[in-house]
Amino acid sequence: MPIKFLRKISLDSAMYKVLLLMALAVPLSTAAASIAVGLGVLFIVAWSVRHKSLPPFDSNILEVLAVYLVLQVFIAAASWEPWNSFREVVGEVHRLFPLVFALTFIKKREQLCGVLIASLLAFLINDAAGIYQYVVKGEPRAFGFNHTPTFYGSFMLMQLPLMIYMARLEILSPLWRRLATGAAGLSLICLVLSMTRGAWLALVAVVVVFVVLEKRFRLLTAKICAGLAVIFLIAAMFSPMIQDRLATITSTKFQSNTERILMWKAAAEIFYDYPISGVGQKMYANAYNKYYIPSEARERAGVIGEVGHTHPHNNLLQRASEGGLLGLASFVGLYVYFFWKFFTQFKREKNFAFGAGMTGILILAGLQLEGLTDTNMNQVPIMREFWLLAGTLLAAEKILKR
Repeated sequence: MPIKFLRKISLDSAMYKVLLLMALAVPLSTAAASIAVGLGVLFIVAWSVRHKSLPPFDSNILEVLAVYLVLQVFIAAASWEPWNSFREVVGEVHRLFPLVFALTFIKKREQLCGVLIASLLAFLINDAAGIYQYVVKGEPRAFGFNHTPTFYGSFMLMQLPLMIYMARLEILSPLWRRLATGAAGLSLICLVLSMTRGAWLALVAVVVVFVVLEKRFRLLTAKICAGLAVIFLIAAMFSPMIQDRLATITSTKFQSNTERILMWKAAAEIFYDYPISGVGQKMYANAYNKYYIPSEARERAGVIGEVGHTHPHNNLLQRASEGGLLGLASFVGLYVYFFWKFFTQFKREKNFAFGAGMTGILILAGLQLEGLTDTNMNQVPIMREFWLLAGTLLAAEKILKR
């Protein structure tokens, strides 16, 4: 019965349902999102066997991904522990599926709206959970359905531009646009409640990116930001936690800051010793905690309550230490390519006040800027969400032209 079902099912219809499940699941449940990815792969394999060919994927993007992944294979082959590094490469392939799914199977306006609305509903649930944790349960930092407040901050950096995009998307009904406006406000509140300093700084930098690219809205953006800054400062007056987080951003005595600097120095030393292919994916933890940890570091494996750091709290330094020049170049090259894709899309959408290209630029900029103080571009939920949104936004341009 299942085999007959797979033979008869429409691939486009099945994959649209997979994308809906994925949009709902990724911010809320890693397990449910994994099921969605598995179903998508199953449907594509069944369709390909039946038709003796693969669906028509975007060849240019597949070539870029293929080059990137081939380089990851070379790095894994030279790793301290090749088996563990190869497992990470397989995991990265798995995290890229949402991009391919969205870009290939979102073909109609109704499908675009459906995936966006499913994302909106998931974001509202994630926001509500974070506010409940902070206000009702008294948690010091909101984290919603994410593993840590830091990851929660990364999700807010993705949610906020997408909600603004939806609020201005005319093909959506007024109800959904109003809900998107409200969700944008909630995402901003939750970003504050996550108490993630790197995400706060990234948001400020994202606003700068926006006003540099969009000259028409500089005055309006300045007025909005001034109002939000006043509200934030008033909130900080009544919140010792916010005051503390602000005070420690540049403090050289704050342990989290000093430990980061030590990890950055160690990552640079690893890169110096292994400049071509690094120590291998997922090997920073082994290298740092056993061989490169400075004597003055307090956060060590074996200390009560400490398991040791598994990443250097910086995307670029992680890729440099674990992948050498090959890893750093492939990482930078991959995201420069997608920034270029979004930028050229933005240039074509100049008649839109806040188009899909601009949204993609701001999401990517937010994650990478936050990634200067934390390692976020290797986390499964974050990467699934980013690639799902990237594919959806790239697909939107062609759909909205019709």
